[in-house]
Amino acid sequence: MGRPRREIYSEHVYEICMRTQRGLPFVCTHYMKMLLESVIARVQRDHKVTLCHQLWMGNHPHIFVVAKDKRACTQFYGEIQKQLTEAVKKLCGLKHLSLWNNNATSVIPYYDVETVCYRIAYLYANPARADLVDTISDYPGLSSWHEFLSDKSSLRVTHLKVCPWVRLPMIERLASPAVTREEDLSIVREWETQARDSHALVLQPNAWMKSFGIKTRKEVEETNEKVLRYHTGLELEAREKRGKKKKKVMGKKELRSQPLNLTYQSKKQSRRISNYSLDPELRVYLIEKYQEFCDACRRCYERWKLGDFSVVWPEGAFLPPVPHTQNNLSPAISNVY
Repeated sequence: MGRPRREIYSEHVYEICMRTQRGLPFVCTHYMKMLLESVIARVQRDHKVTLCHQLWMGNHPHIFVVAKDKRACTQFYGEIQKQLTEAVKKLCGLKHLSLWNNNATSVIPYYDVETVCYRIAYLYANPARADLVDTISDYPGLSSWHEFLSDKSSLRVTHLKVCPWVRLPMIERLASPAVTREEDLSIVREWETQARDSHALVLQPNAWMKSFGIKTRKEVEETNEKVLRYHTGLELEAREKRGKKKKKVMGKKELRSQPLNLTYQSKKQSRRISNYSLDPELRVYLIEKYQEFCDACRRCYERWKLGDFSVVWPEGAFLPPVPHTQNNLSPAISNVY
């Protein structure tokens, strides 16, 4: 019970952010983009979540989803982490790899439209804010930016991409962490040739708005215009900061040539975020409610330790492993699962 509690509700909007312990494994190469899409499409095949927006940086993604079921939501990012760990191990020729910083994996719920608009804008402004490119349209890594721009007024707009399934036996150790353009494209062609199955990667950029009662084309368009205004402001702010420091962006070409790196150590110390809102009053309220939720979970766990498995956990809670008790053979334990 030492780690912060997670609460996940069905049909709610969440931002998933999971960071690696070290390194920059998610390079902006064609083969890595194909691998990421393959993994996400494979994990998404049984409709665990509705995928709305995503952007992958070198050591972390930002993914906006609508949770269809709390356990399915957890399985979604858990399976992505597991499959990518195995794939990176193969690419680097390693027997063991602990890739993810699980204590920094955030599943952030959102309760107001304004905050969601800002966070989606923040997601797409990440490459510019990190001085990788001047604007998101130049970013060669995996993102849903073009899908987002394709239709800014339809609530049901859906993008479907058939992705070859890159299975682990198909992945060979890279000859070098840095690949040339020819080597990069050669890996992609090889995987496409070997793939025997495929899965559909489904993106629905505006589906999150249903959770907030947004229905008409005008409402959808106005909401997306708000996202774009926030995004323009964030990229402009990043541009002005670079100008003052006389700093240049890395650029698309150099990003494409970056090696798969497992030694880089980020200066930023990430922490798990439980709640976020632009509205100060709402933020205070959410923090208080989250603390009440954690206190209730703590009381339930204490009852468990005393052998009382009849307690009712708060809605949205994930049950922890059953603790050792003096009488762990209580028949009531079967009701926990």
